[in-house]
Amino acid sequence: MDHAAVIEIVDRDGHCRDIHKVRAWPLRIGRSPDCDLVLSDPHLAGVHALLHWDRGEPATEPATERGDAALDARAAPAAGGPVLELLPSHNGAWLDGARLVAGSRAAWPSSALLQIGTTRLRLRTSLDPLPAEKPMSRADEPVKRDARPSWALPALLAVWALMLWVTNWATNDGSATWVDIVSALLAPVGIALIWSALWALVTQVFRHWFAFGAHLWRVLVAVVAMQALEVALPVLAYMFNLPRLLALETLVMSVGAALLLWWHATVVWPRASRGLAVGIGAMCVVGLVLTVGRRTEQQYWLGPNYMATLPPPALRIATPKPVDDFIGGMEALEAPLLKQAQKRNDQAGGSGDNDE
Repeated sequence: MDHAAVIEIVDRDGHCRDIHKVRAWPLRIGRSPDCDLVLSDPHLAGVHALLHWDRGEPATEPATERGDAALDARAAPAAGGPVLELLPSHNGAWLDGARLVAGSRAAWPSSALLQIGTTRLRLRTSLDPLPAEKPMSRADEPVKRDARPSWALPALLAVWALMLWVTNWATNDGSATWVDIVSALLAPVGIALIWSALWALVTQVFRHWFAFGAHLWRVLVAVVAMQALEVALPVLAYMFNLPRLLALETLVMSVGAALLLWWHATVVWPRASRGLAVGIGAMCVVGLVLTVGRRTEQQYWLGPNYMATLPPPALRIATPKPVDDFIGGMEALEAPLLKQAQKRNDQAGGSGDNDE
């Protein structure tokens, strides 16, 4: 054998979808099972072309349908290289867009794309310079699909279920039935499972990986952390007499939801993690601004002026204020309440019909 070579079958975008090694010269190309390279293309003859390795014989000009506009020098047979010979056929071939008719011979350089029928071929030989090996990006590395212990996911799910039960028990006034209690426990879990399955389907489309466990883990970590903060913030506000600490609840929930979206998206599009962070962060800021604008109508920005429910008195650390200080603080609410009442009276008076 003269030189090793392979023929790549490429798609319309120039990407290799199959490869055939040349094991002997000449190579027969066509639809017939007798060919060395069998192509399932109805626009080819049984034996459509022969691929030779030219050892230096004098080359002849290829016959084309262009008359004097024949193929340029790159398509002419050259000594010491692959030469394509078209056998009798109806459709011929195209070499880098130049028409070749049956019976013509032309050099087939590695830079040229050959189309016979509707099939596109590209030739690579051992004489061609081999491109340098490309370093792998992080997104191309194998995915660690079992990076966490097998017990971690069920354990975290059990912790979240316990937190849901404790929260529902603490807010229950005794009138709820067992159906209400079970529904309050199973509904969030079902939503989390559906949410994770939808993200896993998106990951399957883009990365061919049904990453249900990875997405469920992210959901559970986020909801357990946010629910723990949702319980801890009121307790800390009561313990240290800092009701304004409740203003962090909206901020924590908004930032936590944004981080969860970004964490999901990095599984689907790992290369765009920085751009995703910028986009989701901008959406989070816009949402917080809208929340502040809406809540200014209610005389507060992010947190209420008082606590609606109180934890057990044993948790109190700050010194209680005297009753006189509490009454004095209520006087500061008189002016804002009167202003809000006047505003509502003006709106009610302007929307009704005038009495004759």
